[in-house]
Amino acid sequence: MNNLVTGSSGFLGSHLVEALIARGEQVRALVRPTSQTAHLENLGVELAYSDLSDAASLETALQAIDRVYHCAALAADWGTWEAFRAANVTGVENLMAAALGADVSKIVHVSTTDVYGHPDYPADESAPFRLRGWPYGDTKIEGERIVWNYYRQHGLPVTVVRPVNVYGPRSTTFVMEIVDLLKQGGMIHIGRSKKPAGLTYVTNVVDVICRAADSDESVGQAYNACDGSNVTWRQYVDRLAEIVGVPSPRIVIPHRLAYLLGWGMEKTYRMLRIDSRPLLTRMTADVFSTDQGFPIEKARRELGYEPKIDFDEGMRRVEAWLREIDAI
Repeated sequence: MNNLVTGSSGFLGSHLVEALIARGEQVRALVRPTSQTAHLENLGVELAYSDLSDAASLETALQAIDRVYHCAALAADWGTWEAFRAANVTGVENLMAAALGADVSKIVHVSTTDVYGHPDYPADESAPFRLRGWPYGDTKIEGERIVWNYYRQHGLPVTVVRPVNVYGPRSTTFVMEIVDLLKQGGMIHIGRSKKPAGLTYVTNVVDVICRAADSDESVGQAYNACDGSNVTWRQYVDRLAEIVGVPSPRIVIPHRLAYLLGWGMEKTYRMLRIDSRPLLTRMTADVFSTDQGFPIEKARRELGYEPKIDFDEGMRRVEAWLREIDAI
């Protein structure tokens, strides 16, 4: 099987590449000239230098490809709308158009449960999209709508996987950024921290992606991907603090106050044209204080998925990686 992986030098994409190589499959990694490719080169994959904004180069990258795994995205709680639309909307449009002319057998599009708009209840895959007014979730909704249009109007064989909050070795967002805040004494808890965090160990997500790619019945379907645990953010952050060897955060900010503070900081930063990230955003307030326990019964039922790495094992692997890179 010949596979093209976008976002292959990133967190999720690099783990997916490793899994495909372990399965004995051929992998072509879509990378930009500025991407860090040493890990991919060590794996022996073929590198295709391209950009999702360059339609012509995508056509070349897709030659002789059977399956496409679209992991590339701009995932953050802060940035310009232009940057998010370029990565999460225009890039998706260009890739779908190129894939339509390439006669691929399956496209797995990696979306996010953020398309549900943080409803604060365990939404399944039938829940409606909910725009929230911040770039990441809203542009991921736009990107997913493009994918579904290509499926309905052109018969493109697509499957959508919606991970929740992915952690593990090489994670910047939910590992390194929190570790750095813990070391600086700047990490806080938002809300009562008693709701499921929707944590997803990275190779569990990869398992859902591979199972979706292998399944003929998955065409035209969407699947949530998480570990199915009730681990809270407080438990996760406190475990990271224990691993790092620093005190657990003691400051707790109520959700409503955190959301208002995030809204005010966003307004101030945009008004003053400050490029750096605010200390708090509305998206961060919602991620860390709403119910992220999105159900995975559909993936279990239709794909035979069962999380292989539980929280304790996942954190052991995170600790081993942090020690390997001398972060602790």
